[in-house]
Amino acid sequence: MRIIYFDIDCLRPDHLGCYGYDRPTSPNIDSIAKEGIRFGHYYCSSSPCLPSRTALMSGRFGIRSGVCSNVSKGADFKIRKKSYGGPEADNEMFMRQLRKNGYDTISISNFADRHNAWYFMCGFGEFYTPNLKSGYETAKEVNEVAVRWLENNKDKENYFLHINYWDTHRVYKMDEKWSERFKDSPVKQTWPDEETIKGHQDIKGPFTATGQFKNNISDFPLMPGSISNRADFEKMITAYDTSIAYVDHHVGEIIDHLRKNDMWDDTVLIVSSDHGDAFGEHGIYSDHVCADECIHNVPLIIKWPDKVIKEHRNDSLLYNVDLAPTVCDILGFSIPEDWDGVSFKESLNGAKRPGRKYLVWDHALYTVQRAVRTKDHLMVRTYDDFGYMFDPVELYDMRKDKYQIENIAALEPDTVKECDAYLTEWIFDQHKKGHVIPDPIIEVLKERQA
Repeated sequence: MRIIYFDIDCLRPDHLGCYGYDRPTSPNIDSIAKEGIRFGHYYCSSSPCLPSRTALMSGRFGIRSGVCSNVSKGADFKIRKKSYGGPEADNEMFMRQLRKNGYDTISISNFADRHNAWYFMCGFGEFYTPNLKSGYETAKEVNEVAVRWLENNKDKENYFLHINYWDTHRVYKMDEKWSERFKDSPVKQTWPDEETIKGHQDIKGPFTATGQFKNNISDFPLMPGSISNRADFEKMITAYDTSIAYVDHHVGEIIDHLRKNDMWDDTVLIVSSDHGDAFGEHGIYSDHVCADECIHNVPLIIKWPDKVIKEHRNDSLLYNVDLAPTVCDILGFSIPEDWDGVSFKESLNGAKRPGRKYLVWDHALYTVQRAVRTKDHLMVRTYDDFGYMFDPVELYDMRKDKYQIENIAALEPDTVKECDAYLTEWIFDQHKKGHVIPDPIIEVLKERQA
């Protein structure tokens, strides 16, 4: 079985047509969704980029791998390994597990270079860095390598090909002509309104309304220098949507290659992301500084011939660490016992899987936070607010407050108590698994205090 994984940085599911977005951002990704299943409550267990992809490839939560940030104490990857020959079998890396079972593993990505995360390469049989731009390469440059690889390997079977696009990560720098498709498709999202944006002017820090660029001057035609009014907001949203459309076009090039070579019907396609971005939530625009819903909720679309009900949606609570065991389970490979993820194989064919009762996730690059997500609520505990306006504890009703506007912690103390109990339970459960390491969230806080 051929498996192609489209890893699209900073991609919010609510800006894709297949998730209900009303602007023409993603016709090619939508065509994959029509042939497969999309998951509505799929979350990265740690954010941003490095901890999220570390969780994906190691199968373990950041509290157990040591990675909850992009830098310093929060980026110290821990894995139990043999003196020679790689990790211990019970905490094997995802790609090595595939390779042990006869799959070729290939990555086209500058991710390891960008984050000095050489362990990310562990288990890939072929690893192509398109150039030395470290995340500033374009989808066009990525596809020059990807299409060439596919052309040279048309007869190959049983591989996992990872293709990593970065254009949806700020700053949005593609040619303005890519935004022309939106000229007759206005931004219909009504929040944040002018009054809200006015209130955001007093929030200071990176990526706030007045913290976009030095002196509020943008060098990029698609991006406003600051978010001072609704027009600026809509310009930034169009820039983000344009970046998605640009990547989607290049996903379409891969799809065209598969169709042209009679590979579409028997190739697995997976579309996902490392995390999303905020566009007004908590006064943050076009980046990821906290453990909010908009940061941790990522798309997951799977087209798997003969395994999925087409055009189906599943809303079980899932982590990105669940993907590795699911792929292994479907392929009939063993799942390393020290992985934290749980297979959701049955969900692909429409089975009613209850999913988890709650999720816990964290962020420690800017703010230091842990969050608890239940079906209805999100509670966020802030241990270091990084100078932003976060309360120590926040609670949101996600059924009616998508943008996390009203903190109801004081109104629902019992719900906060329940979420705190889940958080304590989750931390205890991770320590019970054995091979305990110092909690990287605590290590980050110690480092900051020092």
